[in-house]
Amino acid sequence: MAAELFIPTTMMTQHPDSASRYVPVRDEPKEAIDALTPQPIGLGLEEVMVDYEGKLTPYHQTAEIALGLLERGQVPGRDVLVTPRVPSATKETAFHQLMALMSVIESNYQMSLFGSGAIREVIVPMVETAGELLDVRRRIQDVIELGHKEFGTSRDAGAVQVIPLIEEVPELLGASRMLSQYLDRAAEGGYKVDRLRIMLGRSDSAMAYGLVPSVLAVKAAISDCYALGHEKGIDVCPIYGGGALPFRGHVSLDNFENLKRDYAGIRTVTVQSGIRYDMGGESARQIAIKAREQLKAGKQLKFSAGERGVITAIIGIFTASYLESFASLLPVVIAISDVIPPQRDRLARKSTVGYARAAAEPRKLAAEIADAEISSRVKKVRPHKAANLPRAISYTGALYTIGLPPEFIGTGRGLLAVGGRFGAGGLDMLLEFYPGMRADLAWAARYANLKTASQHLPEALLAQLSTDLEEVALKLGIEIGPVTQDDHRYHVLLETVQPMLKQLVSADQEWTSDVADRKLVTEWICRLGRLRGSLG
Repeated sequence: MAAELFIPTTMMTQHPDSASRYVPVRDEPKEAIDALTPQPIGLGLEEVMVDYEGKLTPYHQTAEIALGLLERGQVPGRDVLVTPRVPSATKETAFHQLMALMSVIESNYQMSLFGSGAIREVIVPMVETAGELLDVRRRIQDVIELGHKEFGTSRDAGAVQVIPLIEEVPELLGASRMLSQYLDRAAEGGYKVDRLRIMLGRSDSAMAYGLVPSVLAVKAAISDCYALGHEKGIDVCPIYGGGALPFRGHVSLDNFENLKRDYAGIRTVTVQSGIRYDMGGESARQIAIKAREQLKAGKQLKFSAGERGVITAIIGIFTASYLESFASLLPVVIAISDVIPPQRDRLARKSTVGYARAAAEPRKLAAEIADAEISSRVKKVRPHKAANLPRAISYTGALYTIGLPPEFIGTGRGLLAVGGRFGAGGLDMLLEFYPGMRADLAWAARYANLKTASQHLPEALLAQLSTDLEEVALKLGIEIGPVTQDDHRYHVLLETVQPMLKQLVSADQEWTSDVADRKLVTEWICRLGRLRGSLG
């Protein structure tokens, strides 16, 4: 029973956000085992997410990692956790999901031969409904029954639990309703739920809705899920899914205190590839130490009904400003995102088995906003219906590569609109809800360069972005542009790469026309990523 109660504080992931290292699937088992090996030999992380979502992960990787950890004396399920992220049955296929689930049953069978260890949970991505989670529980039961029939393994259908990964702003705001339905229907169906680990995604929510809506929606979800846990009498253990750059979560050693304060109540934090390779192994080790010491049960976010109403109104205001620019950005972003080097063996976005990310759904968001005026305004925003949106890492990397940190898109105009809606105290109120806002934007401001971005973007869009940067600088007292000597070197490289980048992604020249140019620009993109600490 003690093993089931183990709550890891750090989760190593296989995100392709490192500018320093391409990691082929054949190297991922050793990568995971080294990361979960105790310090000083390893990084001392406590959980690995074996990723099958949108990725060419071999079926046997789960077992290879689990058995490798056993050889190091680390027992999965007791000392560390091995937690696969299975594919979404709706975005990919149920067949791919079943394959990943079978890998879990095989791993547990193989570990049982050594008398110890088990994989106890799987992460289910892009969850929108309770039914999706129940479908996974049913499939888990089916593969457990098959394992029992073929190998005599346990028939306990509750042996493998699900962790919903919630990745969009409307779904984050409605998380407690969806999870309440799941808990009720799981009880009716006889599915045991030992505890509720929920993974809250900062990347896709930011790409679709903007920085401020993503941050506030995750914070609201933390508060709501703890309230649900109290109501249902079940332990709630939120997982913060974020990358190194502020737009994707700002998980870094320097920002750890802000992270802990802004997202009070998180029990686990992801340590993605950019942190481990671009910021360095020692930074990852120190994050592991801080997380183990500080991410404990205790203080957690708790918003009143009135505060939550204001939060949803602010989310609506910033979303409208962000989406005002989103469609105009996309042609350039899509072109440049295809230049961002793939650092893992993921399924291609344009392939027959790959899939693009979903666009924002303003009407769905409007239904979550209590303020009728702002809800009505959000409903009128025309959603973008692109079928080939890039992944969040490529999107973020593409915008940084032209000198436009996406943290600023719509943010300055959002600050203006908050002042117009809530008066002189609007900014102070926002900063109470999001204390780390200045730190996030001040970090990103060092890499902003509208002069280089102007070489790629239309004038009307540049006018909007200029307002964003000016208002952020004015209202938050942030300096836009390089601060340190390293920042100045970054901007020299940023300016140098633009002419060739523009030529290579222009409509009148095929990207593949000059392999040498492509290789050179890709290397410059990676150098920029290494300097800022993550590819995207």
